[in-house]
Amino acid sequence: MRKTIITIAALGVTLLAAACGTEGTPDQAGPAATGSAAAVAASPAAAPKEPVTVEAAKTAAQKEFDAYAAGDWKGAWDLWTAEGKAAISRDEYARLHTECKTITGLTFEITGTRLEGEGKAVVTWKRSIVAGTADMRYEDGQWRYQPDADSMADYAKGVDKVLAERRAAGSCEK
Repeated sequence: MRKTIITIAALGVTLLAAACGTEGTPDQAGPAATGSAAAVAASPAAAPKEPVTVEAAKTAAQKEFDAYAAGDWKGAWDLWTAEGKAAISRDEYARLHTECKTITGLTFEITGTRLEGEGKAVVTWKRSIVAGTADMRYEDGQWRYQPDADSMADYAKGVDKVLAERRAAGSCEK
């Protein structure tokens, strides 16, 4: 019995060492390994819990705004709530902002943040001569950006329709 336990333990250590060793080896870690690591990193369960504080909500909002200002549409979408993500896919969100050129380079300044109820924060911001508010929600231990009602209504129409409307209105440049 003791010999069996030692053999199983040795096999487990060998498998664990082999699995850890291939992660960083470029010629052995193919797309499947990279995709798996990305999926684990993106999953809410793998992310450390953020505190339910004004400062944590502000930090998360700034990450969202920085990705948006940089034109990192997929990175910005990654920081959304589940409700926001369900309204439009990551690729369609990127397509919307790529095909209808959204201004990049102008950074957002957060001018205020307040907690409002359980699991919600309101962030006030300004960007050049424009100002507004954004909702942040606490989901699965993380602060997440919630797209506003107008954006959610647009996403419900579908990207093709939104692009057509914006082009017809003259507010969409490639």
